[in-house]
Amino acid sequence: MARTVILRLGDIVRFYDERRASLSRRQCEQQPGEFPYYGPQGIAARIGSFAYEGEYLLLADAPPRNPLSAAAFAVSGRFSASTRVHVLACVEEVEPRFLCRCLNALPRAALFRSQRPEDLDSIEIALLPLEDQRQILAALADIEMKTALLRDQNRVLNAMAQSLFDHCFVFGGGKPRPLGDFAVFRAAGLDAAPGPGAGPGAVLDAASGAGPGSDTAFRGLLLSPREGLPPLFARLLVKNPEFLAYAESCLEHRGGGRRLNAERLMAFELSGPSGDRAAGRVFDGASFPAGAYPEFAAFALNAEKKLAANNAELKLLADIEQSLFPS
Repeated sequence: MARTVILRLGDIVRFYDERRASLSRRQCEQQPGEFPYYGPQGIAARIGSFAYEGEYLLLADAPPRNPLSAAAFAVSGRFSASTRVHVLACVEEVEPRFLCRCLNALPRAALFRSQRPEDLDSIEIALLPLEDQRQILAALADIEMKTALLRDQNRVLNAMAQSLFDHCFVFGGGKPRPLGDFAVFRAAGLDAAPGPGAGPGAVLDAASGAGPGSDTAFRGLLLSPREGLPPLFARLLVKNPEFLAYAESCLEHRGGGRRLNAERLMAFELSGPSGDRAAGRVFDGASFPAGAYPEFAAFALNAEKKLAANNAELKLLADIEQSLFPS
């Protein structure tokens, strides 16, 4: 942007670290109150006294353990702060919330190359005029509101889908049928087709909360639903606590490590469909599971479309938000 200027952090903030306090959990419990006591992850406790009053910016003294957590956050009112955060006050030409966004957009290596305030002073910030900062913050408020709405919609859709999945496949009361009737599996990294009639699926470790590179014995297991069941079936299945516990029990000690007993895994039982001969719905052989769960299939199809649209819009909003800040 033409109006962007590069300034050193020390030129636009003042450090007020001298009033920080290092309080243990027990010390916080001994002086309960209404004033927030901030640590690097936000409010660590509420105590009966405060050291700061006004609008400030708090900057963690080390990279957050969670790479998605913010390193800087704006606070206002009366509060106290831990020695694990730096307390910064912005000059009049800088909106604290805008500077907070700028700091969080910096590479962690640049932001945490030193913990000393005098070294933090030299961090370079691309800054816009105050009026532009305020306009961007106003636009961000609209983006954040829309983002929250889309995420709420996704949570509701996923909850409804999980409820319908449980109704059909867990508590359905039909004849128990093995997982092999519903899905096939393969190693997620293989190029081979998952099998006849199988569509896109879900990776077991990702859906169960394991992060990339995690040491899980069934890392890379891709479950793909058979024809007639939507991909959402597999993603909901690998979130089911009973299935996850069963998958864990299918790990056997072999060859110096734990290997998955795939045959046993595919014996996991789900509730089969209830046949209705009068309506011409008898599910056996090749007719299963295609068409066996029309309500679930119809809802899942619409839910997947809506989730995909919401996620695409969330990505667009994130790109717009990023573009608002000078680099």
